Amino acid sequence: MTRTRRTLLLLGLTVAAVFGGLGPAHPAQASFSEKVSVPSMQVTTATVAAPASVTATMTCTKTSGTLSASWPASTTARVDGYLLTVVYSDGYEQAVPLQAATTWSTTMSLYNASAYSMHVIVAAHTDYGWTSITRASIGELSC
Repeated sequence: MTRTRRTLLLLGLTVAAVFGGLGPAHPAQASFSEKVSVPSMQVTTATVAAPASVTATMTCTKTSGTLSASWPASTTARVDGYLLTVVYSDGYEQAVPLQAATTWSTTMSLYNASAYSMHVIVAAHTDYGWTSITRASIGELSC
């Protein structure tokens, strides 16, 4: 191929690429002008009610102490259990998940029952994973 033929071929390909890409069938030249309004909607959420009127007692003997708690069932639908937390005066927290029970008790050594004061917190838990934000709590207990 001669130099002249190569030059004419290159010039022809360049012109075809530049003007061929600017034709009316080029997809970048599409435009849309239809406007559509979206209907408004309202989203609401349920409130998970914490158990009310938690009652807790400490029963002491010569060798041990028994911490007990009870509460009425939550009024929220689909509550599948409760999370009871014992908070000790030194800051330690012991969490106990309970399935649908509304009473709980544990026995501890007399030393722990008298050396620490504690209070009980109960939160409702639903089957879709939500827990009550407000927690029912009672005062300090010890032997």
